[in-house]
Amino acid sequence: MKKLVLLAGVIAAGLMGLNLTPARAYVIDGSVLDWGIDLSSANSKGYLDSHLPSGGLDTDTVTEDNADKYHKWTEVGPGWAYYNYFDAEAMYFDNDQSYAYIAIVQGLPISGYKVNGYPRFYPGDIGLDLNHDGVYEYGLDVREYDAADKKAKLFNNLTASNWQDVYYPAFSIANPWEIKSGSTFNWVDFVYSENQNSHYVLEAAIPLSYLGLSADPGAAISPLTVHWTMQCGNDYLNLPADVNPVPEPGSLVLLVTGLFGLAGFLAKTGLPAGRQV
Repeated sequence: MKKLVLLAGVIAAGLMGLNLTPARAYVIDGSVLDWGIDLSSANSKGYLDSHLPSGGLDTDTVTEDNADKYHKWTEVGPGWAYYNYFDAEAMYFDNDQSYAYIAIVQGLPISGYKVNGYPRFYPGDIGLDLNHDGVYEYGLDVREYDAADKKAKLFNNLTASNWQDVYYPAFSIANPWEIKSGSTFNWVDFVYSENQNSHYVLEAAIPLSYLGLSADPGAAISPLTVHWTMQCGNDYLNLPADVNPVPEPGSLVLLVTGLFGLAGFLAKTGLPAGRQV
């Protein structure tokens, strides 16, 4: 009996020593392979129709891929785009118990692009609307992120006056594009990838607590809208998404509790007479 009690204690102690903190659902590295998307398999600029996410906990997705492989110019929403530079391809959202994850696939490098002497057009900031009123009260600063530490500034308590409209008024449907003022709330994990087959990925992990949201079991589903466009407003993405409750990983905890309970029971009651352990 002593051996059994000792064995139960050793196993329980070993399990208690494990790191039971769940791993993140996505690695924030600018690759969307863990979202089920292979950018390298798109054989020319702009073709992602057959490369939608195949995995994820409960992935929300919006795509905007109107590329025409037979023409130099491509109609991509409110305006015309030069090749792939102003084509917003797709946006993805997911969550685990601790983080909200965002991935955006589009054609602009972080330095923007200059066309025939016109002003340089830059990629915009990421907006999050949790109040469902068309105002993005949270914003993620895209271009001024810390590339070395892979961090970006998250702003909160933003109003409509904190956001800048797109360059072309005719494309106002794409508003807003950039945070023009506001106070930094916190830093979050963020990457703006290098060129991947003429595409660039914006990828972020935002702690749900920073957004005042919870994915604990029993929590209500929390809807939000994620928005992104570029300075000119030629193309944009709006993604209605949900933060879904996620069960806690409790199986190992239950096993540990059971082993301790078994050890305590055996130590208290002993084994029937004539039995040896």
